[in-house]
Amino acid sequence: MITTDRERFLDNLVKDAITRYPLRKPSASFIRHNENLTYRIMDEASGQKYLLRIHKAAYASMTGIQHTRPALEAEMSLLHELKSSTGLRVQKPVRNSSGDWVTVCFLENGEEICCTMLEWIEGRDIQQGEQLTTEQIHDLGMQMQTLHQYGRVQDRPDTTNTGSEAKDGWTGQNEVRPSYGSIKENLNMLGQLEEGVRLGVFTPEDFALIRETFGKINNQLEAYPIGPETWGVIHGDITRGNLLVTEQGISMIDFCLYGYGYYLFDAAGAALIFHGEERDIFLSGYTKPTAPLTKQEIRLMEGFMLIFTFGYYAFQMANESRHEWMKDRMPKLCSKYCRPYVENHSIFYEL
Repeated sequence: MITTDRERFLDNLVKDAITRYPLRKPSASFIRHNENLTYRIMDEASGQKYLLRIHKAAYASMTGIQHTRPALEAEMSLLHELKSSTGLRVQKPVRNSSGDWVTVCFLENGEEICCTMLEWIEGRDIQQGEQLTTEQIHDLGMQMQTLHQYGRVQDRPDTTNTGSEAKDGWTGQNEVRPSYGSIKENLNMLGQLEEGVRLGVFTPEDFALIRETFGKINNQLEAYPIGPETWGVIHGDITRGNLLVTEQGISMIDFCLYGYGYYLFDAAGAALIFHGEERDIFLSGYTKPTAPLTKQEIRLMEGFMLIFTFGYYAFQMANESRHEWMKDRMPKLCSKYCRPYVENHSIFYEL
């Protein structure tokens, strides 16, 4: 078998990274390369399994502040706190031999590459077309509510202060992590999508409807308050690929894109996983029977479901292999969902 220069480079990088951890007899198996390079690590001496993440994105458009050392330290600290203080079934972060959350390796050209390691969670991916049980859907709703409740407690201002002091006590964000769903972020995404017109991926007519859709969503947000009850720590990337089916229930994994945003943005991403008739089951786990979502909140979730969907298109804009797929799908997305949304029809059970 011929080994390419790239394969030798990756092999050496992985070997360098795992020597920084207190493993006695490690072996590595490649998993995938997307926003990170990921490997399954087996310590054959102890039988313990780990996930090694090399934070080098496959495409430049996938690179962001989440790949920087301060952002990764924040992610690992969050996972540590969630694992120790909540009932969430998240991966436990592993410190390297120096006691650091983040391991820094260097390429021959001097480029700094950050690596992190997490304990492996035994479970399986959700299969294509698999329909989760009522219990699993409800469980995911409860898991997400636990995550968002953590954010509400962590980001709540000191109530002993009043006026500007209390307001200043709540920041609702962290400059080293990305933010999602705000008017500013939505406008940035719209700018990324406009590039699709220049590339011939989207028609000017479809983009005009996309712009109108974003305008409607942002108008909704102007009337929705930002505060510790509505905005805080979110996963940011709830998809089937970031969920594991375990013996204990559904586990949320891959907090690489975690950041700050509206809790309803996170819930909207989760709702997209399920068929229309299953979304009420998810909401029954996510909300309290005494405090169901209001019509305004459902309307906001519809907008966030569209934003979450458009986010994938923006994320893949630099990936030419997805252009034909997007070119084929965008007209349907616009006519079947954006048009009804801007005309104030409900799409919560349709999208």
